[in-house]
Amino acid sequence: MLRRSWPLRWWARQSLRARLTVLATALFTFAVGTGAVLVLVLQRKALVRVLDASAQKTATDIAQQIEQGKQSTTVVPTAGGVLEVQVLDAGNRVIATSPGADRFVPVLNPDQVRRVRAGARLEIANPIADTRLRVLAATVGPETVLVVTDLKQVDDSVRILGQVALIGSPLGVLLMAVATYSVVALTLRPVASLRHGAADITAAGLADQRLPVSSAQDEIHRLAVTLNAMLDRIDTATKRQRTFVGDAAHELRSPMASLRVQLEVAQRLGPAEDLPTLIDEVLVDVGRLDRLVDDLLALSRQDEAGGAVRRSEAVALDELVGTVVGGYLHARVPVTVTASTPVTVDGDLDGLRRVVINLVDNAVRHARTEVTVAVETGTLAGRATASLRVTDDGAGIPPAERERVFDRFYRLAASRSRESGGTGLGLSIVRDLVRAHGGSVRLTTRPDGETGLQATVILPAGAAR
Repeated sequence: MLRRSWPLRWWARQSLRARLTVLATALFTFAVGTGAVLVLVLQRKALVRVLDASAQKTATDIAQQIEQGKQSTTVVPTAGGVLEVQVLDAGNRVIATSPGADRFVPVLNPDQVRRVRAGARLEIANPIADTRLRVLAATVGPETVLVVTDLKQVDDSVRILGQVALIGSPLGVLLMAVATYSVVALTLRPVASLRHGAADITAAGLADQRLPVSSAQDEIHRLAVTLNAMLDRIDTATKRQRTFVGDAAHELRSPMASLRVQLEVAQRLGPAEDLPTLIDEVLVDVGRLDRLVDDLLALSRQDEAGGAVRRSEAVALDELVGTVVGGYLHARVPVTVTASTPVTVDGDLDGLRRVVINLVDNAVRHARTEVTVAVETGTLAGRATASLRVTDDGAGIPPAERERVFDRFYRLAASRSRESGGTGLGLSIVRDLVRAHGGSVRLTTRPDGETGLQATVILPAGAAR
């Protein structure tokens, strides 16, 4: 693992409020510094441009006077801001000056004179004062008019502006840092509330506790709503799991206790003549345990799949039903197929087989004389469907409890005996598997009006065979 440098470690230890404040202040400082430099540069260029305009006007006016033959040894600047004027001949000798200007030595050397004649504007050092001079020229035939302006006022203005920026910028940066820190703290207050709410939930549990939701319709509000919805689902799943574990432990305890009692009695009495009867009773409880464990594993796999089909293939439902019903030749009541329309559904073969087995087992357990199974086709909402109907002539289920029997571990009072009672999971497994295949299951009375129950499974039909 690579070791991070000190700045990265320091940065990682800072709070989000501090990070945002540092980033915003750094960006603001960069913006202020860049803006101050640009303002100073642009301000100096603007002042120099104004100074050049005055100097250019003076140079143009004097050049016109020379063209008109009004030249004299003394020239007068016609615009403000001009320090001095010199008129040079072709040999760079001074032939005319403004009052106060040097009448013998040109302000520029020959190379500089050549450059200003070509249109350049030069900045040179003032030999008298610690300032800089700006020189531009206008040519009239062989003669050159040099106009000199002093940049002292320009430099003074820029310096004053720079001092103001140097004093004001840190104050602005400080105010920006304080404002950013305060605004970020105010903005993150709902986040702090979420954190405290999460800490409370961690300490006390999910029951009747949720994260606080801010009144502002912003991202934090939506985050809190989403997290609360997630906590609701977790709470529901936790309660369901707790109930499931409790019910499973209760259901497992009953056959285990029965086995223990029977084995303890057999141990206490020693070899007995009714050993075959004892073995039969033990096998009944072992069978109950086997069915319960098998159903628990099926529910666990279904929950792990998240309500989806683990694998999908084309399944001939009529052939599957015929194969399953063929295994009930020695059931307590006859199981017959009354209708078998060829139809294919897309789904998990093992899951569909378990649906058929659970429905037939349930019907056989409660039927008096017979169980009938039918596979038919139909349409629902314009789509082809496959129907599985399992009918028995037992006592039936009251309408008020036909939905509750699909709950896990729910059993009717008449179904709680050791001999005929199931695990209370069969119909729950059927409902979950059917829903995973995109179908539905419901319990109704027999269509002929006789006593009994009919379980109907509707599944989307696949491609025709």
